[in-house]
Amino acid sequence: MPDYLKSLVYILVISIPVFVLAKRIAVPFIPLAEFKLWRNCWFLATVALFFTSNFFIFALVMLPLCVFIHHRSASPLHLYIVLMFVAPCISVVTGIPGLFGKIVDLNPPRLLALFILLPVAVRLWREERNQKLTTADMLVGAFVLLISILAIRDPLATSIPRLIAGYILDIALPYFVFSRGVRTAHDVNSVLLAFAVATMPAAAIGAVEFLKSWRLYNPSVEGWGAFLTVPYLFRDGMLRAAVTAIEPIAYGFVCMTGAGCLLALRGNAVASTWRLCGLGVLIGGLLASISRGPWLGFAVCCMVMMLARPKTSIKLFCASIIPALALIFIFEHRLDRFINLLPFVGSADPGSETYRSELFRNALIVIERNPLFGSVTFLSEPEMLRMIQGQGIIDLVNSYLQVALEFGLAGLFLFTGYFAYVAVRLFVSYRTDETNTIAYSALLGILVGMLFTISTTSSVTFIPYLYWAFSGLCVAALRVGSPARASVRRPEPASGPSPGAFGTSPELRPRILGRHRT
Repeated sequence: MPDYLKSLVYILVISIPVFVLAKRIAVPFIPLAEFKLWRNCWFLATVALFFTSNFFIFALVMLPLCVFIHHRSASPLHLYIVLMFVAPCISVVTGIPGLFGKIVDLNPPRLLALFILLPVAVRLWREERNQKLTTADMLVGAFVLLISILAIRDPLATSIPRLIAGYILDIALPYFVFSRGVRTAHDVNSVLLAFAVATMPAAAIGAVEFLKSWRLYNPSVEGWGAFLTVPYLFRDGMLRAAVTAIEPIAYGFVCMTGAGCLLALRGNAVASTWRLCGLGVLIGGLLASISRGPWLGFAVCCMVMMLARPKTSIKLFCASIIPALALIFIFEHRLDRFINLLPFVGSADPGSETYRSELFRNALIVIERNPLFGSVTFLSEPEMLRMIQGQGIIDLVNSYLQVALEFGLAGLFLFTGYFAYVAVRLFVSYRTDETNTIAYSALLGILVGMLFTISTTSSVTFIPYLYWAFSGLCVAALRVGSPARASVRRPEPASGPSPGAFGTSPELRPRILGRHRT
């Protein structure tokens, strides 16, 4: 049997029971027909991935599938999330032979942004209220504008449109759609659910990659003609799972986000046992990445949630004691190796911490030379050349340094300012919320976990798509909660009861993402 068929069979066999579990979690929140659409589109896209010989044929298959999604799904935005992790996040250069060698670099998330998010954005833009700017909008817009202007520094004139198109597809489009397309507390819950469901198959597949020391998606990467610098990456003799994220730390970031979103779901105590099982799958994938940054990021996320909701956290902790003890008993022989991998405690791969500290020192020297707007040639500086690793690359294992080196302190100020603003607003909303319809503390925990984790890695593969989309969701949740809190504070009229957060107020009636039904 060819390698690609063998990999496909394994992936399908692993994913079927995962989707059975996901249905138990999802159906209380969304209709069964909608979940079946999520599941069937995921399987169709996965089969298409392994039976297409290159990226462009895969794109031709995805186009009619996305058209079908727009016609059949009540919420196309959800399918953008569900399908995001189906294919390897590898960029392929597109152009017109004989005219333009490069027009834009495309990868699966950008492809989905064009096929799914762009039509939704057009529909949303037609509504006048979606054209009004908020503080968060201005911060994101200023950051995109700055880095687009700085793109003119590129020595190749043909690269400038390609860079700007990438900034729009990666930042502006996901932010706009998520910040405008989510309009009710139920929508917030549904998007969190979509993140959890999308990451569960990836987590289970990653666990199998770890156990079998076999990267299941490498045949599809080779079919696209892509070259992987390190096709197999090990730590302490164990394979670090990557699945479609290509990089283990990016895969750990995906699992961390999915686990946080599953914890953030509100309501339906009946499904709590199934959600605990789903959380176990996602944590298994997180551990299989053997990536300390996402491990610590998830710990930070949980800590914020626990401080905000101690009673719920105690219940969850008690419920997880027995499964945790069972896992320790089953894998007792690997417990010492696991402890050896822990940050600050274990001694495996000590060179990683040394490299990070040296990178930080050298990067500060380079930033001092071009402090305001950075430089496009920062990788050619002598201090950075000293950081070349054995694979012949400079690994910028800090997204904040990455922004500061390329776009200067001005870019770093706008980048961090936007996320800090959203985080503070989430904290204030958590402290003042009286409706208890949106889990602001959980959203804050996930966002803080993301912001911590990107300090340990560069923004590669799925990482930027996740934090820009999720931050857009947070902005939407703040917008949803503001009128709801105002309606709670408003005194009840003498003639009848208050409409409440989900009553007869036209701004607060449930709507379907991407369509304007009531």
